[in-house]
Formats: sequence, C-alpha cells, structure tokens
Amino acid sequence: MIILFLFNYFITEGKEKIRAVNFYENDKLIKRIEGEFYGYKKDEKENIYLIGENEILILNKEGKQSGKIRAKGNLEISRSGKYQIVYDDKRIKIYKNLLFFSEIPLKEKSLRKILFSPDEKYLALLFKNSFLFFSLEDKIFLFKKDFDLPLIFGKIFDTLIVLVSEERDKFYFETYLFDYSGNLLKKFINYYQRPDELVLDVEIERDKILAKTYLDSYQIDNPLKNSFKEFFFNKFLADTISWPLPPTDSLQPLGNNWGEYQNYGGSPYFHPGIDILTPQRQGVPVYAVKDGWVKAWLTIQARYHWRLAIADSSLEYPDSCEGFLYAHIDSARYHKQVGDYVQKGELIGYLVPWPVSGFDHIHFAKIKDEGYTWPRADWAFVFNPLILLRPNIDTIPPKFEYARPNQYFAFCLNNTSNYLNPDSLYGDVDIICKVYDKFSVSTRDTVWDRLIPLKIEYEIIGEYETLEKTLSFSFSGRLPSDQLINVVYKQDNICRSRGDYDYRDYYFIITNTDGDSLIESSDINYCWPTRNFPNGRYLIKVYAHDAFNNCSVCSMFVRVANPSGISEKDEGKIIKDKKEIYSINGQKIKIMKKGVYFIFEEKRYKKVCKYK
Repeated sequence: MIILFLFNYFITEGKEKIRAVNFYENDKLIKRIEGEFYGYKKDEKENIYLIGENEILILNKEGKQSGKIRAKGNLEISRSGKYQIVYDDKRIKIYKNLLFFSEIPLKEKSLRKILFSPDEKYLALLFKNSFLFFSLEDKIFLFKKDFDLPLIFGKIFDTLIVLVSEERDKFYFETYLFDYSGNLLKKFINYYQRPDELVLDVEIERDKILAKTYLDSYQIDNPLKNSFKEFFFNKFLADTISWPLPPTDSLQPLGNNWGEYQNYGGSPYFHPGIDILTPQRQGVPVYAVKDGWVKAWLTIQARYHWRLAIADSSLEYPDSCEGFLYAHIDSARYHKQVGDYVQKGELIGYLVPWPVSGFDHIHFAKIKDEGYTWPRADWAFVFNPLILLRPNIDTIPPKFEYARPNQYFAFCLNNTSNYLNPDSLYGDVDIICKVYDKFSVSTRDTVWDRLIPLKIEYEIIGEYETLEKTLSFSFSGRLPSDQLINVVYKQDNICRSRGDYDYRDYYFIITNTDGDSLIESSDINYCWPTRNFPNGRYLIKVYAHDAFNNCSVCSMFVRVANPSGISEKDEGKIIKDKKEIYSINGQKIKIMKKGVYFIFEEKRYKKVCKYK
C-alpha cells in the first residue's frame, strides 16, 4: 500500500494558497480535506500541519485528523513533531504534543529563524542582531548574544552552536562557534567569491566545518589565503561606490536597468548600463565615483551622447583594465578631458538636457578596454554598477504579471510561436514569464519605473520527476552580444517584449539556460523536455530577485500529456523496441528511481506500480 498526498493550490495576487489536500492509496483518492490554508509543515513521521487563518489542522499520513491547535500566526515544528511553535511579532507560543506548554514574549520584531537542537531539548531564536538560547525541558532562558553585523544563518549541532553574520557591503561573513553555555569557542572570517553569494548551510564533515553557498563551500576553519583576500578587496571592496549624481549619499531613481530589453525603432538590444534619472532637474553636476584617468571623451551620436570613460590605470598603461562610463555629458559646459587625472568625488561634468521631458539621466556602467587611450566606444560592459552603489536599500520585490490571459506563464514549443495549453503540454517546451522590478525611489512615471530583475530562477516539481532550482538569467556580469537578445526575451505577437519611453513589457524565456550565468547562443536550444517527464501534473515555480535580495515567487500548475507514452490500455501490447524496462513515456530506463515503470517480459508489458 502506497499513500501519497497532493495539494490543490489557487493563486491570489501571485501568491499560493492551499485549497485542498488529496490523499491517494495506490492511485485511488481516499481522502480530501478542503479549506483555505496559507501553508503547511511536515514532520519526520509525515504528519501534515495545515496553517489556517485562526487554527492549525494536523493530519496523519492517511489523511485522518489527529489534532488541532487553535492559534493564529506563523508555524515552526521540531523534526519529530514533538514541539509546535506558533508565533507573531509579539510572542512565541510553545506547544508540546499539541498542548500549550509555554510562552515567550518578544521584545524585538526582527525574528529570522527558530532553531531546535538535534535532541529537541533546546530552542533558539535568531534575530537580526541577537541570538537567544532556551532550555525547553526546564523552561528557562540560558543566554543571549548580540552582534554588530546582521545574522543570516544559525544551526545547532550536538554540542555546538554555529552562527553566521555578514558585512554585505564588504562581501565577507563571520562564523561564530559557541557551546551550549554561551562561551565563544572560535570566530572566523571568510570572503565571498561573488557579491551575490549568501551562506545557505553549514555542515561538519570529519574535522572540517564548511559554510555552503549556491556557488561554493568555504572551509571556515581555514580562511582564504591572503593573496586571494587582497585580490578580492581590490576587485570588489574598492569598487563599492557612492552615487555619481547629487546627493551622492542618497538613493536616486532608476529609469533603466542592466541588461534590460530596449528597442527605440531599430533593432532590440541589451541596455548596457543603468540610467540614473533626475526628474524635474536639468544640468545636474556629475561626480567621479572613483579615482582614475580619463581615457575617452567622445560621442556616439550627436550632442546628447557625449561620454567620459575614466579608467583605473594611467595613460602609460596600455593593457586591459576596468573603468566607469559616464554618458550624456553636456559638451557645451565644463567637463574633464582625455589625460586628466580625477579623484573620487571630483566634478567631471554636467548632464545634458534630454530631449524627452523628465528623462534627464546619466547612463552609468562598469566597462573594460585596452590601450593608452580608448578612442572608440567598443569597450566591454563587464559589471552591473547597481550592485556596487551605496547606499542601496530597496524594499520593493519584483512583480509578476500574466504572460497570457489568466495565466502567469506562457508555454510554446521550443523556439516557435506555437503556444500550448498548460493542461496538455507535450514535446520540447519553452516556459515564458512576465516580470518586472521597481526601485524604491520612483521616477514619477509608472512606465519608466518598470525595470528588470537582477536574477531569475525556476524549478519544476512533479510527483515522480522534479527539476531542481535552476538559474535562468543573472544580470550582474558581462553583457552578451545584442545578437543573443532572442535567447533571453520572447519577441512575437503573443509575448511581445517592449522597452521604450511608452511601454515596458519583459517576457523572459526562462528555460533558455544551461544553468550557468553566461548567456550563450547554445542556450537557445535548452527547454523543458517533457518527454523525459511522466505524463501528469507539475508545479512550475519561478523566483525573481532584485539587487537587494528581495525575492518574489510565482507558481502555476500544468499538465504534461505526451501522446507517445505507454498507457494502461497498452499492457500486453507488443512494441517493436523490445527492451527490458521502460518509463511511462516509452523510454528505456537503466536506473529506476521513484516512479511508474513497465517491464517487458514474456512478449508483453507488465505494469510496475510506484517503485521506492
């Protein structure tokens, strides 16, 4: 007997709610629990905790109600399910085996995580800048630790507490090791290799302690060598910059983002920089964000497109180096010239009045070129300067919109405009989402406020086959050739990407990726190969992040219905390809995972139910 459960979701403003839970025994529906639930938790015994508006419903793995907690708030449970924690901004209520056990008033509102010790005898509260440790059995507070840097991770081992804080502006994290009495045993400092990394987990392997990010694992008791540390500081920390327009220590409105789709009547292209706007201000002074030498003063198109390129190395250095591009400088007013040395914060020119009212702006980018001077505007655009600007406090997450009427995602056959019904997907499928980001400071124009996110990821979740979270696009590093615009953005009459002064609509082909951050011509061949997935229902989830790590998640249920699969009515029917084990789609299988399979024996196909 095999019991499994599936959730029926509905979406309100892009957010999931659970409408019903279906329980199946050997593919037969045996129980259905209906309601409106905001989430769920699951313990190691496979009990399900459904979070409702004013109560928490507990079901066993057969779907029978085993209890109820009449409380309102967020929920955490211990691994075994012995303790249930219901909390809000004011208090934490602790339940033991579904009965009220204790209560902890909260003096802080920045609760980030609730932790249990492996034996579930201790409870910890992780706040932004503090850590509290309690004995559950004795109902007593043990100790508190305060931190200058914000805490981003915590984990309790058998005899050890590991806490991680970070200095995001300087791209390093600190790891603290405490015992259960609150004694500091060790403190380590490590430096991220990329500015968008974040510690996601800490593990102890033999005599090593490893901090893991999505990119790498750091041995925290063996910090990076000084040579790399120095390189890191030279590469990233030194490039942390103030804003180039006054006031330079304040956020400024953004009118276009790095890598954004643009087309002003010619050919579409990736926007090679960020546009910092000065609404209702003209002729604003421009200041250098870093020391350097002017290697270019040129225009690419008449008086509105004069630009300065200020390099990190002098005119005596012809090899490749990086620098910053300041575009749309008024050539009729004071400005720096080729060969000038400038210091951080020094006046380098003024913005030219823009022909489109209200869109006066500086086009700002991190670039790289070679030569004693840079007489041609053929430099490479290598890094999104929005990541480097300080301050950079954005509180608005990206927003998903319908890609097609009443559906958040669109689906078409790979590299075609043959759109599919989400209830009957087949073949090689492109998944398309429509999403935009908005910065905390408005341009005062609802169209110009529509930017693209920094990063997009997706995952596909099925009963028997799942595609783990995969990076679609990251608009942080070097921009690709404009010839690859169709790899990222869909451009047809149904999903029509637009980027000009009047319209901003961004349709991302999120399956055009091999999983890395490089956008390459070969990425256009990638898709969702539904033939490799058993026919059935799948949940598509897409994650959109901005430069300040705000994240929005949107999801949609679809159904794969490839016509070539083996169905139950095909049992006993001889197929020409006489192999041993086949998937539900008729493909030969060498290694069986959890799923439904057909074994060819005695000239017929014998169905094998779910293989564990």
